[in-house]
Amino acid sequence: MNKAFCSNGERVSQATINRRYSEALKKKHAGNPRPLCEGCEVLYADHNDHTIAQARCKVLHKTELIWNPDNFPSSCHTCHKEWEAFKSGEWLNHKNVEQRLRFLRQHDPEGFKTRIELTELHLKQQQHDNDRRNRLQHEKEA
Repeated sequence: MNKAFCSNGERVSQATINRRYSEALKKKHAGNPRPLCEGCEVLYADHNDHTIAQARCKVLHKTELIWNPDNFPSSCHTCHKEWEAFKSGEWLNHKNVEQRLRFLRQHDPEGFKTRIELTELHLKQQQHDNDRRNRLQHEKEA
């Protein structure tokens, strides 16, 4: 059976990870089983997505982050998708963006750097494409 490493050297099975995550979810939502999305603060949350994905936590040998409540904010479907498909930059408008970036920078500096660089690159490309479309439109009208 494969086991994942925690930062303290503990090796845990997937069953242990699932149990600890389930316990952390129950504790986080005790008294509030239907929280608002922490990203938009408008819709009810229907996901608990991970700021640092579970697979990445295992690669980093920081498996304990999977059940760390600061790593799984409550999210609506839209905010969850925006965080996952981060290149669009939509996640930058989330109410909890500073908290998530702080957590990411602290626990996965490489992932933080990659997220910022790829988002900036995508936004620059979008701006370039928009500028080009505007120039072409003005040329057509002239």
